[in-house]
Amino acid sequence: MNVDASHDSCQACQDSEATHLCEDCGAVLCLDCLESITTEYYFCTNCHRNLGDIRSNQKPERCPDCDSDQIGVGRKIVEICPRCHSTRLILVEDRRRELAQELRKAILSLQYGHLKLREFVRHFTSARQLLVSLRMAKFLHYKWLEDQLETIQEEIPALKNRIVSQAEIVAKQMAAETKGLMDYPSWTADQFPFITGVTNRITELGERYKLHVDETLQSVRARLDELRGHINGLDYYRREFAGFYRHSELEVNELPVCAFPRVRVTGSNFLKHDKATGTLYITNRRFIFIAKTGTLRKRTEVIFDFPLLYLSGIEEDGRFRKHLVLKLKQGDIKLSCSEQTQRVLPDYVEIAKRFDRYVQTDLQRVRRLEQHDVSATDARMRIDEMVYSLLSRDRHVSPSERAPRRIARTGWSRPAIERSPTMTAGNHDRFRTELEGILQRNDGWGIGPRIGASNTETSSLRQTAQNIENEIRDTIHLLRTGRIVPEDFVRRYRGLMRDSFEIRRRMEYYGDCRMEW
Repeated sequence: MNVDASHDSCQACQDSEATHLCEDCGAVLCLDCLESITTEYYFCTNCHRNLGDIRSNQKPERCPDCDSDQIGVGRKIVEICPRCHSTRLILVEDRRRELAQELRKAILSLQYGHLKLREFVRHFTSARQLLVSLRMAKFLHYKWLEDQLETIQEEIPALKNRIVSQAEIVAKQMAAETKGLMDYPSWTADQFPFITGVTNRITELGERYKLHVDETLQSVRARLDELRGHINGLDYYRREFAGFYRHSELEVNELPVCAFPRVRVTGSNFLKHDKATGTLYITNRRFIFIAKTGTLRKRTEVIFDFPLLYLSGIEEDGRFRKHLVLKLKQGDIKLSCSEQTQRVLPDYVEIAKRFDRYVQTDLQRVRRLEQHDVSATDARMRIDEMVYSLLSRDRHVSPSERAPRRIARTGWSRPAIERSPTMTAGNHDRFRTELEGILQRNDGWGIGPRIGASNTETSSLRQTAQNIENEIRDTIHLLRTGRIVPEDFVRRYRGLMRDSFEIRRRMEYYGDCRMEW
């Protein structure tokens, strides 16, 4: 971008260098050409409170805050613009620095992709490690947890490709907008409105990219959160079972199921201690109640320990204060507990009786899941490379490229890319055929400076289209093997076809512009 030295001169005297910018009329002025308004006011010399202007107020005798009689006179000088008489003046260098920071912040919005991806990978890794530790502690509930984790783990490479591919598209759009503008010290005051417009467009591109990243991770993040809730529930029971091992131990092939603290025995027709508060532990073979007993000398002991086969049923008793009644062969035991425990206790008893349906028996599968490396480092490096390239000042513009850029800004605008309509699996082959035709048609034509495209961009679009095609093929394979449910397949397939439609439109757009050029 050519810089005219006259743009930095004062618009009033045309001699001195401009140092101030009026934010209302846009005039650039030197310090000598600025006008000023001087006002005098009273102030307290003790607490420095402003007591009002001299012209509108009489001199106060004392300060209303500190009651001091030491009243002084101050003078305030306000610089104003000689053209519009506005007081909103700012240093040109400060405005240049502010614009540079805003533009840099807008470009750095590309890092949102790998930041959110790294956050998701960290949550996934944490859930996987917690599940492995639970399995090693013999909490083998819910064998489908490994299936869900493996499904999410297989989706992570496709998620990274989608986020990075979209970042490449947005980075190229940002590069086209900021070509020749990254040399911040060369900015002049008359270019500030244009740079502000460029910054607004870059910010809008960044916001759209953030929405794309959030939409990409939304469904898989919801499934991971739900999965993490089940794993956290098992971890809660593991922590509660820590008190069990101090007073009892598991038998051979006995596995823990759940533990309910703050359960109180309110009555029994055969127990010795029919009034006690403690924790009810349930395994796949028995249920044990451990509580503190004694009035003066407290001690913790096992109140009852019965096999699950002795439990014939669980009933509710009480009109106002509900109690659970355990029906055993020896008699009844009344329990008082929270409402949540009352709701889930019968379900966990049924799970414990049929624990073979829920238990995970393949521990080698858990170890293989732990050994698989999941990282977002490659995506971070690629996106950071794009950001550093955009922020680099070495992207100089030749004079032959600069003139068409001004024409494109004033007389030609890029057409908006429409979103994909509803596409079905039958359109996949047609999309591939049309895309190959576009690539073949474009390879024989040179790229004019009007569209700002290059062979590198065409190759990148071709690579992105190939990546989307591979993701579609992998998604269909996951559905055929039963590793994802139809709802997840439809959601993922719809997103991939939307991305493929955008790539096709961009390829058609570049091809039409080449023909016109």
